Amino acid sequence: MEETVDNNICPPKLKELIEGMINKLNEDCTSLLGRNFGISKPNSEIVTLGDFIDNNNDAYYYLINSELGGFYQGNICTILKLSDVIKISSVLLGSEDKEIQEKVEKGELDADGTDGIMEFSRQYSSIIESALRNKLPKEVQVKLSTCTTIDKDNASEALKDIISNEYINLKSLLLIKGFDTEEYNMLFPIESVEEFFGEAIHEKNTNVLVTDDSLTDVRVISKYLTNTSFHVIPAHDAKQAFAILQKEKIHLIIQDLIMPEQSGIEICKKIKKTPYTRGIPLIMISSHPTQEAVVESLQAGARDFLVKPFSKEKLLQRISRYKVKEKLATLY
Repeated sequence: MEETVDNNICPPKLKELIEGMINKLNEDCTSLLGRNFGISKPNSEIVTLGDFIDNNNDAYYYLINSELGGFYQGNICTILKLSDVIKISSVLLGSEDKEIQEKVEKGELDADGTDGIMEFSRQYSSIIESALRNKLPKEVQVKLSTCTTIDKDNASEALKDIISNEYINLKSLLLIKGFDTEEYNMLFPIESVEEFFGEAIHEKNTNVLVTDDSLTDVRVISKYLTNTSFHVIPAHDAKQAFAILQKEKIHLIIQDLIMPEQSGIEICKKIKKTPYTRGIPLIMISSHPTQEAVVESLQAGARDFLVKPFSKEKLLQRISRYKVKEKLATLY
């Protein structure tokens, strides 16, 4: 089967990574099962897991959730038809084709089958780790997180922590020798595109200076703004922020209220008194602001105030008016 990615969503380095990963999965899963395992050339689209379930609400699937670790964070979701899971687990356990076909027709994954697919999923995650290690510039670990059946009835509970995350869904076909071809979906986290290689799905034309001493909060904002025209430039204190403002063209500032050495309000006042920065819109953020702090921030020149934690939707709603333009990048 052809094993290359041909689409206009994946940036070049990610495309190369995916091609190598598919080749590695085909080769090593074939060895693991003792019969041909082939993933075809994928097409890609941007979806959430919630979108995926909504678009396939009559189907029964199995989720293999592989967590990224080491330098990187996130998860790679592989979604298989339940019928393919029955085939894979039964082949791994040495069942005959006729017996496997009967199980597929019944659509039942018994206790032995559950053990079999768990073992396959652990090996599968290790294969992904091996493929990534050969291509990524920094250390990566991949560990099986969860395996579970999913359908429209249990999706919200089973996927509650990741159901709204955006992924590049690599849609393809899966052939297991001796059986009908079924569908295969690998959902690759969009934020990892930038983390892996500095590539972006969208052209980023709006530079956002995020000044916050919390690495976690900066990372959350960066994740929220993945797959948008906003490019996050982090600063963790006032000195870093003003150094960036002198060197970079900044279109929007997101400023934490509570900062070391100088408060967010003090930083805001200085920005508004400096000729080359006074026109940059600034949004103040804080976990536990007082009414007085909100009023003082707005009086200092902040355009808006957001209380942490905030959702991706709320952040985009507040900052969308400040984007320079929004245009899909021309990658090919």
